[in-house]
Amino acid sequence: MCSFFFNSGIMKRLYILFVLALVCFTSVFAEKYALIIAIGEYDQSKTGWYPISAQNDVPLIEKTLLELGFEESNVLYLADADATKEGIMNAMNTLYSMVNEGDHVVIHYSGHGHQIFDDGDDEIDGLDEALVSYDAPLKMADGYDGSLHFRDDELGNMINKFRIKLGSSGHILLFLDSCHSGTGTRGSAKVRGGAPPLVPENWSPKAIKDEKVGFGVNGNQGQAASRGVATENLAKFVVFSGASANELNYETYDDDDNAVGSLSYCIYKSFCQMKEGDTYRQVFARIMAEMAAKAPFQNPAIEGDIDFAVFGGDYAVQTEYFNLTNVKSDSIVEINAGRLAGINPGTVIAFAQPGTVKLTDDTDLICTGRVLSASNFSSKVVLDTKTKFKTDQSAWAFIQTRTFTDQKVKVAIDPKMDPEVQKELQKDIENSSFAEVSNENPEIHLEYRKSRGAQTISVNNAMYNQNLHKISSPDTETLKQDVMATLNNFAQGKIIKDLDFYDENYDVVMELIPVRAEIYEDGSFEILEYLEISDILINEIPEFSTSNMALIKVTNYGTKKAFFNIIDIQPDGFINPVIPTVNDIDGREYFLDAGESAVLKNTLVMFGPPYGNEIFKLIATDQPFNLSATIQQHGNSTRGAGSNIFESALQVGQSGTNTRGASTVSAKKRDERMCTYEYTFKIVK
Repeated sequence: MCSFFFNSGIMKRLYILFVLALVCFTSVFAEKYALIIAIGEYDQSKTGWYPISAQNDVPLIEKTLLELGFEESNVLYLADADATKEGIMNAMNTLYSMVNEGDHVVIHYSGHGHQIFDDGDDEIDGLDEALVSYDAPLKMADGYDGSLHFRDDELGNMINKFRIKLGSSGHILLFLDSCHSGTGTRGSAKVRGGAPPLVPENWSPKAIKDEKVGFGVNGNQGQAASRGVATENLAKFVVFSGASANELNYETYDDDDNAVGSLSYCIYKSFCQMKEGDTYRQVFARIMAEMAAKAPFQNPAIEGDIDFAVFGGDYAVQTEYFNLTNVKSDSIVEINAGRLAGINPGTVIAFAQPGTVKLTDDTDLICTGRVLSASNFSSKVVLDTKTKFKTDQSAWAFIQTRTFTDQKVKVAIDPKMDPEVQKELQKDIENSSFAEVSNENPEIHLEYRKSRGAQTISVNNAMYNQNLHKISSPDTETLKQDVMATLNNFAQGKIIKDLDFYDENYDVVMELIPVRAEIYEDGSFEILEYLEISDILINEIPEFSTSNMALIKVTNYGTKKAFFNIIDIQPDGFINPVIPTVNDIDGREYFLDAGESAVLKNTLVMFGPPYGNEIFKLIATDQPFNLSATIQQHGNSTRGAGSNIFESALQVGQSGTNTRGASTVSAKKRDERMCTYEYTFKIVK
């Protein structure tokens, strides 16, 4: 439901500032409080909404909370006729009055969900997502202003109030067992929502204009509530949703054949299996597995600080992984990632239990396999040993050995390097698929220096003797890993820069629009003025200095709906994801219908060194995708809190929720539904 930014310690000059809703967790003396909202007995004669089985969710969530250490006296309940819009607001305010700094809060909602006309011009489709209170109507009536629906913006503002009061050691968890949207269903399974959007007669969204903003559920909610509060002082926030944004949310049956919400049931089953130290991502993996059996036509979603221990605060970095999409036999399976995820024929895939944080020598693998063929978005894997996967949720797929194209980066190693470090580094380079040691026309020169026990390797552009990255560590293994990550990023930059596809159906272009903006301490910002494009054109080339700011405008000149990613290629060859980020899941928020244009008002671009010609590479396809997770950021050991909000806005660590990513592609196929576009500009002092 929210956009996120990430901290970065890497050297970078192009600052991408995202409207955020991040956070921070737990205290030894924390109290736990909860509010369970269950609306099932809707009065269909008055509102049009049919009854659902929300009351059966209450025992499931209640048991879950008690097993997580909640006191019965600290759990509030709101049901049916009491859960009007006013009743929900009052209940949340009561809960708010009970909590203190450092406490943990859970808010659960079971009921209908609905899309309603946007009243804030912050949704790209012109529709807000909303919880359907007991008194909210199903159909539009003359003069109805939407005030009986609990909009996502209102929910976001309330959550932000909690986050401010709970502070950096607090935590708030939100369960939403309802539809985000949908168009009805056939069959006997009850749907929580599913009604057509609630809009006035002859309504058309303002978002269709060039000023259209907002991708996803809420791109800018709650920012006003936290202005003046630094992000690191806000409580951590995690959202579990019963279905992805454009899916229906079906009811299922519990073990006693009672109709229940599918998410509520799977939350209970999954949290019951939780082990000490488990992260929310690991719990969510179990929810996905339960959903595959109980509600096979929907995909639950998770957003927020998902790599922290449940009500704990220990941070676990999640390695990028992919999902099974088709178990063809006990010898061949398919996964939901392909060439755009850096997976090519020959790539070795390791299959591990869902919830595995990363592959280590001690990881108990289910099996391994080798990629037989790969398209943009999927790969066929031949297993090394015959394995029977019960469902598509039975395993997570990790890249064990990556195969790139033959575009290897030539690397020269400083002869003065410590012999042991040189030996280890040379072995890793030669074993990689993206680099090779060569003193003949090298692209990269690794310069070595040792001082007072600390080892420093400078990664330099060998042609221009320009320092690209400096890595320091007393630990040889850490030093080596950072060098390899830097070389990997540089190699990916070469590959992505060489991407050149054109398909008239997905012809999406972009440009930067200069603006003036005010930036607040919490990372949010406000656009004060739009400037003329002519102000930045020097000899018809866009030119930005360190004092400039800009927004991104995208336009689909194609004939079909197109999903897109934007990658930044620096003058020094390194690359950074612009949109989506790792917290945007699979990139489904970033799309344009044929003929549409949008100014992305929740992404502010600022400029800094290295100076020179920069490229924004836009890649458009017919399916949602997210390149950010696979783009390996150089300088792993230097990651951490940025020195300012601009550095913070840049980091894309390994903590995102993605199960897709990208880095390589070279061979062109006639059936590829892809189009690329390059926007080149200049950065000056």
